[in-house]
Amino acid sequence: MGEFFSFEQRMERYRSLLDVPEEMIFFFEPDGFVCERNHLVTSQLEYEEEEALFIQEIFRSVFEVEDGRVKLAGKPEKERFETAVYRKNQTCITASAYICFLDEEETGCYGMCCARNIGKYKETAKDLISAKVEVEEIHKERNEFVANVTHELRTPVNGVMGLAQNLLATDLTDEQKESIDIIKQCCSNMIKIINNILDFSKLQSGKFTIEYNEFSFHQMMDKLVKVNMPQVEEKGIKLICNVSADIPDRMIGDELRITQVLNNLLSNAVKFTSVGQIVINVVKTVDLDEEFELFFMVIDTGIGIAEEEMDKLFKSFSQVDASITRRFGGTGLGLSIVKDLVEMMGGSVNVESEKGRGSTFSFSVRVKKTEPDTSIETENMEESSYLFNLGNISDEEEEGTELYILGSAENIKEINSNMEKLVICIEMENWDRADTFADNIKQLVAEDTMNLKRKAFRLQMTVRKGAHEAAIEQYDELKKALIEAFGEEEG
Repeated sequence: MGEFFSFEQRMERYRSLLDVPEEMIFFFEPDGFVCERNHLVTSQLEYEEEEALFIQEIFRSVFEVEDGRVKLAGKPEKERFETAVYRKNQTCITASAYICFLDEEETGCYGMCCARNIGKYKETAKDLISAKVEVEEIHKERNEFVANVTHELRTPVNGVMGLAQNLLATDLTDEQKESIDIIKQCCSNMIKIINNILDFSKLQSGKFTIEYNEFSFHQMMDKLVKVNMPQVEEKGIKLICNVSADIPDRMIGDELRITQVLNNLLSNAVKFTSVGQIVINVVKTVDLDEEFELFFMVIDTGIGIAEEEMDKLFKSFSQVDASITRRFGGTGLGLSIVKDLVEMMGGSVNVESEKGRGSTFSFSVRVKKTEPDTSIETENMEESSYLFNLGNISDEEEEGTELYILGSAENIKEINSNMEKLVICIEMENWDRADTFADNIKQLVAEDTMNLKRKAFRLQMTVRKGAHEAAIEQYDELKKALIEAFGEEEG
């Protein structure tokens, strides 16, 4: 505490301050004469060490002389600013300068100036700007190219689709019809991919806009369910749609884009769900004077997503697992487009999932209120029926009949043909080895009563719901019934 430094120590400390890296330091007198400078002034401005310098000759646009004293010419004191610094050969460099005036009695100097050469940074910034412009031009050309190519692809694909539909109207064998159905499905998949690429290209180029028009929300949901129902029935799963009663029918928003988001999420749910159900829930979460917020949830019982893989979901051209592309197809653009569209409509997207236990995708959008249309007659309103709460089973239906609303006739036939195999694979935990035993059980069940079949159906539905312990219990009941009907040895 209170230690005194010698004059030599203070001078040494002072000299070390003059050697600040990249900073040219000038101390000048009232007439501008530079009384002291550091080595960077000599090296960067190309003056000799003992050569006389005047601050106003080096910083020509910064200082002016008035009554034999230099002063700032419109530049700020004690603030950094950009200016030109002149070398001895009259060329100049760009520098960031800092100037302050000192107490002459205490310091023996009139002022001090620090300047840093920023020429190389300016060149780097210029190169970055040029690179950015070049990249933007490349993106623009790429987007235009993608748009043109996809437009050109759409024409022949639509042509093939039309010809396939015309062929289906002619007399064809079952094998020919099956082949044409495959062609139609391939064309439909190609059109979806083309549309996704087009939308992604528009979003990237900033040409995508949200259009606000009045529409019927109930009719929109009705169409959504009807459009996706064939794929749902083909998979043999159940689709449930619940719409909150406090959501008005008429609203102002972009019906096309809301439908597009729902279709993307719903098609993903159908693609990755083999057993169980898909539920769409819609509620109103925020109600303001002129607008309100709709909150959508798409819940499935599909393959699910591991927590560590969540960050890949909404990235362009990205899928959680590379094998997904081989197994299920897709470009990896769907959820990226969903995220961009939802954010453009004032909302956000979230996902909750667990590997092997299904996923829940949720998103919110803001829509505007509209005055109720009193011209619509009550009779017309009553005639309109919407397919909400699809898949619910009434109390009057028997438990076993639930099987028959889970899919198409072809799918139900396939389930029935593999019913015994499903029962056995629960016990053996091996699907392949169950084939050997399935044939024997089919012969027994074929001669059994309807009661045994109904028990088997219940067992099948328990398996589909994932309740394995209950399934094993029902299997024991079925086995016991078989023993009673055909004898212990056959059972």
